[in-house]
Amino acid sequence: MAIDIFQVGAQLGAPASKVSNVRYDNSGQQAVVRESSQTGRIIQAGVEHVREQIIRTDVLQANNEYVKRTNDLRMQLMQKKEKGALDIVGEYEAGERKIRSELMAQSPQSVKYGKGAMLFDYSTQQTDNANRRVLGQYRAQQFEAWQNTTFANSINSSVQKAVLSPNDPAVIADVQKEIDYAINSRYGTYGRERLDLEYRKWTGVLGQALIDRSYANGDINTAEAYVEKYGPYMDPGVTSAYAKNVYARKQEERLFNMGQNLYATFGEDEGAARDYIFGDNFKTEVDGKAIVKAASADIGNNYGENTCTISINKWLRSAGAKEGNTWAPTNMEDAKDNGVFFTQRNQLRNGDIVYWDWEDNDDSDHVGVYDASTGKVIQSGTHGVAALDLDHYKVLGFAHPISDAPTLEDRQKAWNNYVQQKNINDAIKTNQQNMIIKNIEQRLWDNFKTGIIDSQDMRNMVFSASGGDADVERTLLKFGDDLIGIQTKAAAAVSNSGIYKSIKDAITNSTVTPAEAVSLINQNATVLGEADRSRLLAFARNQDPRNKDVDKRLAIIIDETIDDKVERGDLQAFLDNALQDITDPDARFATGNEVLKEAFKNRAIYKSFNSKQLEWGSLKSSLSPNLSPYIDIYQKRNGNNIDLGSAKTFFGAINPNDLYQVSALKKVTEENRPMDIQELNKQIAAIALSNGVDAAPHLLEMPQQNETAVQQNESAPWFSDWGASERTGLAAMNFSDAIESIKQRHLAALRGEINEEW
Repeated sequence: MAIDIFQVGAQLGAPASKVSNVRYDNSGQQAVVRESSQTGRIIQAGVEHVREQIIRTDVLQANNEYVKRTNDLRMQLMQKKEKGALDIVGEYEAGERKIRSELMAQSPQSVKYGKGAMLFDYSTQQTDNANRRVLGQYRAQQFEAWQNTTFANSINSSVQKAVLSPNDPAVIADVQKEIDYAINSRYGTYGRERLDLEYRKWTGVLGQALIDRSYANGDINTAEAYVEKYGPYMDPGVTSAYAKNVYARKQEERLFNMGQNLYATFGEDEGAARDYIFGDNFKTEVDGKAIVKAASADIGNNYGENTCTISINKWLRSAGAKEGNTWAPTNMEDAKDNGVFFTQRNQLRNGDIVYWDWEDNDDSDHVGVYDASTGKVIQSGTHGVAALDLDHYKVLGFAHPISDAPTLEDRQKAWNNYVQQKNINDAIKTNQQNMIIKNIEQRLWDNFKTGIIDSQDMRNMVFSASGGDADVERTLLKFGDDLIGIQTKAAAAVSNSGIYKSIKDAITNSTVTPAEAVSLINQNATVLGEADRSRLLAFARNQDPRNKDVDKRLAIIIDETIDDKVERGDLQAFLDNALQDITDPDARFATGNEVLKEAFKNRAIYKSFNSKQLEWGSLKSSLSPNLSPYIDIYQKRNGNNIDLGSAKTFFGAINPNDLYQVSALKKVTEENRPMDIQELNKQIAAIALSNGVDAAPHLLEMPQQNETAVQQNESAPWFSDWGASERTGLAAMNFSDAIESIKQRHLAALRGEINEEW
């Protein structure tokens, strides 16, 4: 059977029994339409939901950036302190507006308009309010801190003014007014209780500063007065500590003065001073009647507020009793510690101390002296010195006054102070002796160096300067006799000195002509030595002033002919050597001209003469560049008579990296001392000694010494007193160095730098 698809399609969904009766119906299409409409609405709702989510995400992102940047701004502003933080709220508002504006410019349209803009404003408002609240609180805190700092600076400035004038009551009164004004300005709105608290606090600060300065100045009485005056304004523990320190210092001064009085009375007589201080020479009983008498004499006087213990101490002192601590609570503690405190009234005696508690805090804050004749207590209060009833205030107890007689411990301390003063005076005396000794020894030494020291003159000088001090006389006479003994041996030790002086005197007195003097000089050249020979030849030439003109004219000829400075120097040295024996001006000029003519023709002549210069250059190049300046000076000092071998020995022994060796070399150069190993070692030792350093590692090795020189030195009486090591050292010296060494050693012994019997 054939199937009609259209028919079948028209009958789809119909019951089988009615297939044949199907008619057209659009209800299905309407259902489809209805479903399609519903689906559209769902899709539209979904789109709206997505759009809202996008807006929320964009707003959240913008809000996150806003929170970050405004929090950063807040933290930055909260770095400002005190006065700098006063405008931070306004600065935050300006910064917040800038941040908001920048974010809106950078954000998408979803944040700028409509629901997104409203949502952004709402979300940022929470952060903005929180930041403003935190900054406002911080600003208030910093404003308070700024006020406190300004207040503290004002107070400290006033206190510093008082510290600079601790003994000027007018200044202290003005400072107290400044403090009161500052307190009222700062805390005037805080109420009376806070004002009183601040007044007590800062008045206590003023008191501590004044006590510290007075104590540091050694003004213990003023410090004591301030302890009593300002003690009530300070912490009780602090006041007690100050009071104990001041009292201990007063007792130290008392014992120091006792030692000073011992020295003033007995001087250097230690036995008499000891017998007195440790003997039975001190009154041990206290005169209570005298205490009351002194107190009664003060009735009617007004010494100001907080002067009760100071007044009592004055009354005790006048009667030979020991002063107590200036702070009443500590005073009572000391009485208990000393075993003189009691509470039974039947034990009261005339002059006993009464401890009152007028603040009713179970602490002694007022004291007075008991007058047995009236049964009253004499005290110094705000209204002046007056006699009050025993029970005028709450009584805490009483104390018997203690004798001012020193205890065994006190006597020992006073004795120690006496010994210390004696030692100081002895040191002063010794110093004065050493100054006299040093002065006279220097004068004797100066005379000795000029060769005019005389035994009788020396003794007159010593006796005149000593002031009758036997120790000074003995030391100086020994030193003078040593010099005279050395002077007697000097002629044999320096055999050339007599010849040198004789020739020089002959030239000076015109006993010989300059030409004859040259002959004498050359005949004795071996004895004189090259240095003295050169000096005498120059002296002979200079006797005729025309020679200076001759030398000047010859030098001009050299300068005008030779351009090179070094070559001019070589030629000048050559010329000086050629003319050193010619003393006649005409002959000197004529010979000089001939020498120069030959030199100009053949420059090798004077260059050969100065060939040693090349050797000096070789020496300099072989050693450290640090030594070159000193080698030049050494060469210049030796002139044409240079000894290159000695120079090599001398500079070759020096370590340019040894600070002490180089420093010594510099010293001998600057002071024009002999440039030899012996002199360098002396300077090394002196520099090391001044620095507290062992000189031994820095000393240069001495060249082998001549046995004859050692034997000659050992034969001298003054030399035999020295030990082997000292003799070895002296053997290396020439005669003048040996004398200097003796002098320096002797002075060192006198200064106590070495311990040696002379």
